Amino acid sequence: MNHFEKLSGLLECTTETAWRDTVFSLAKSLGFDQALLAIFPDREGPIEASFAFLHSNYSSRWRTKYDDEALGYVDPTVTHCLTKTTPLIWSPELFSSRRQQEMYEEACNYNLRSGITLPIHGPNGEVGILCFVSDDKAGKDFKQHAYEKMPEVSCLRDFIFESSTQFRREPAVIQQGPELTRCELECLKWSAIGKTSWETAKILLCTEATVNFHFSNIRRKMNVTSRRQAVVKAIRLGMIHPA
Repeated sequence: MNHFEKLSGLLECTTETAWRDTVFSLAKSLGFDQALLAIFPDREGPIEASFAFLHSNYSSRWRTKYDDEALGYVDPTVTHCLTKTTPLIWSPELFSSRRQQEMYEEACNYNLRSGITLPIHGPNGEVGILCFVSDDKAGKDFKQHAYEKMPEVSCLRDFIFESSTQFRREPAVIQQGPELTRCELECLKWSAIGKTSWETAKILLCTEATVNFHFSNIRRKMNVTSRRQAVVKAIRLGMIHPA
């Protein structure tokens, strides 16, 4: 089973417990023993656990301390996710203020020593944080591991966010996919197996600009911000099927 097929398993989970366990299992397969996901419905709202869709296998003692002391307002990884879209690799230097340094030292006591944090920004104003964490010493070796795994964890982030929708909302009606043209569906199918715009253009006997135009329409119709999000959503809605 390839990595893409493993990620697609998230879309097939029918219970929140099975989905959560799959998230943690995928994180572990990439070399991260601990993970945390927190999604807030509104970027302008409070950044507190009680307002979040939250799953974590961090120590419960650390989670309680973090919440009781409102460390979300101290944590630089949270600030990063509210204002940036790029992944963030942890380093001791990231925690620059005295309170941040104290927080990091305490986190290390719970095996939260090095990690990757990925921001989540949804099409309906959602904002979130996804952390993959290790007890490995922060430094050159971990940074190299993080760089090597970055494409996989970034893809996993998109699958986690999209597949979580059924557990974050009341399923009032069966969601239907938007109406796409035959060419738009073809572009999605080829993108799902990793083809670039140039490669897709050669297959469909059209120009690369035409493929990019189709994807612009696809993103608009599907209310997503990236090509990968469109592919994940199309799979979840049964519009395309991974090879």
